[in-house]
Amino acid sequence: MAIQISHTFKRTPSGAGIYYGWFEAMHSRFDLLAIGIEEDLGEALCHKVAEETLRLEKRLNRFDEESDIWQLNHLDNYDRYAADPELIAIFSEALRYREMTAGAFDIAVQTPDYRIETPCFAVDASCESIIKTRPDAIADFGGFGKGYALERARKTVVGAGVPSALLSFGNSSVCGIGLHPSGKKWQIGVENPMHRGTTMNLFDLQNESLSSSGNLPYNRGHIRSTRTGEPIETNRIVSVVSPSPIECEILSTALFAADAEQQEAIRNNFPHLQATGMDFSSSGYTVHEL
Repeated sequence: MAIQISHTFKRTPSGAGIYYGWFEAMHSRFDLLAIGIEEDLGEALCHKVAEETLRLEKRLNRFDEESDIWQLNHLDNYDRYAADPELIAIFSEALRYREMTAGAFDIAVQTPDYRIETPCFAVDASCESIIKTRPDAIADFGGFGKGYALERARKTVVGAGVPSALLSFGNSSVCGIGLHPSGKKWQIGVENPMHRGTTMNLFDLQNESLSSSGNLPYNRGHIRSTRTGEPIETNRIVSVVSPSPIECEILSTALFAADAEQQEAIRNNFPHLQATGMDFSSSGYTVHEL
């Protein structure tokens, strides 16, 4: 099936090209704004990003019977699942973040009767395989896939020599490359979910990424506590700024779900992190550093 990409193209007063393209992937919209590039090159770049993003979606979608994750999840025993280097690297990264967040982030939290004390997956790189340590283990890359795809997109755009760009994946994960055409940093706001059109906080990005995770009035309980296995209903959004899109995606989810002990582990293991919590209600909101 052909990739559906929409785009516009304009020029700045100085004559620099402004390419803006967008496509649907991972149940979200991916927006690519590239400055200082011609229309044909922008179109080729956006197609390349879209192809890679959709490839990753196909591979990591646990509801797609042709995906590696679906097949792994439906093994009903402890058999090893033969994996290529990319899948080995993806699982290794996910397990590394599980350890460094004291379990606050875990791709297996959707497993029935989940217990944080018992890892559900292991990697045997020497045998090129993923191991289920519980036969009913479920891997879900919902808090990982967008960040991983955005990281790949960032590398593609930077590798193409684009000096200035903004990548936005579903508005919840954003990557700012270089500077805004004004010469200032890219300024990204986090919207107040109780009062659309108003922001709770602003973040300035230059070769950095921002990811926000939490609950919205119309989408609650989709993040689970790894301590209890239960959905979290708190009216809160957590935003994380870091040079790495995947780190932002994972740690915003982890900090939203973390208890005090897990938050301390995250702060110790990621001392460079800029993390902000925003608690909201119909009467207002509060912003505080985490």
